[in-house]
Amino acid sequence: MRPRAHNILSYSVTLMVFVAVALLRCSAEGAQVGGNDSLMLASFLWCFHFARRTWESAFVHRYSKPVVPVSDVITEYIYYWVFAAWNAYALTSPNYDVRVGPLTLIGVAIFLIAESCNANSHRMLRNLRAPGSSARVIPRGFLFEWVSSPHYLFEILSWVGFTLVAQTWAALAFLTVGAVILCGWARSRHLAYKKDFDGTGDKELYPQQRRALIPFVF
Repeated sequence: MRPRAHNILSYSVTLMVFVAVALLRCSAEGAQVGGNDSLMLASFLWCFHFARRTWESAFVHRYSKPVVPVSDVITEYIYYWVFAAWNAYALTSPNYDVRVGPLTLIGVAIFLIAESCNANSHRMLRNLRAPGSSARVIPRGFLFEWVSSPHYLFEILSWVGFTLVAQTWAALAFLTVGAVILCGWARSRHLAYKKDFDGTGDKELYPQQRRALIPFVF
């Protein structure tokens, strides 16, 4: 499958699965969740993220790989759609009774800042590559001066914020699994940059102070 079509389908269906499960649960007998501000806020954050990612997939990203392997397509769909259903199910449980408090406000602030920075990182990566080009270029500016994959770092922080708002095991599990995956991707990308830009011949030398994901640490 083409990467753009794959991502649009992956993110848009993730959004729809969440909404569908939430609506079914809210209308089910015993799921009395009306007026729960934490539920509404967490649901909005989830939907905002995946609506933004769908839009970016359609209009922002430029893809270097021509196709996504079938195994990756199936794995990603299962990952996102199962977690979407679980998070919606957990938030609309009759026993969900999380109240808005300081932790909620901190979570919202972290989420909004991370989403903004994630979107900015994606825009910068897009502008590195001309349409139709697959040439690799060293990213410059913003947090790219310190890490190879700030977009992955901000993605993790978005889900940290969501978890602080939702305060469910489903949110924590999604954050944990996602962070492990993104750490692996960040390390692979970092090593690829260092291999491609090793300073030999007419190649640039990849900035030595950069880390894979967390400044000065990893």
